[in-house]
Amino acid sequence: MCAISFSVGYAFVEYYVIRDTSFGLQPVLFSLIYPYHFLMAAVFGIAGYAFLHLNVGPQALLSGLVLTGAIFSSMLVIEDFTWFTLRATAPIAGDLNGGSLVMHGEWSTQFLGSVDAHLTAIPNWYFLNVIFSFAVILVTRTKPKIAETVAPTP
Repeated sequence: MCAISFSVGYAFVEYYVIRDTSFGLQPVLFSLIYPYHFLMAAVFGIAGYAFLHLNVGPQALLSGLVLTGAIFSSMLVIEDFTWFTLRATAPIAGDLNGGSLVMHGEWSTQFLGSVDAHLTAIPNWYFLNVIFSFAVILVTRTKPKIAETVAPTP
């Protein structure tokens, strides 16, 4: 719930307050990634690690990084989806794309492409996130130890 709340809140700030994530700078990677995205990734990475640490407790380094990666990527999808939902349902005056969900050719769909879904385009990285998160859940879920399943004898 912490990660969902953080992601939704960040989407509100990004859509209604930040407005221009390029800040007049040129992209630095793939003609799509701006310096702002590195800062955003750091904020989401720190938040994801903090949520994991606060809710689950300390983890071994590798499993902690993998779980943080799953939380991080899920948070990004939630934030992105919320941002587009805000644009579609409660657009700011002057937003040329206000009232529209994700459209083919927008930044979110250019990174790894998208799937046309009638009134919107679904970015492929959303699907990759679901696969990654599901794989992490399968691999990292804890199995009860035999000693925990057998009742102690008096």
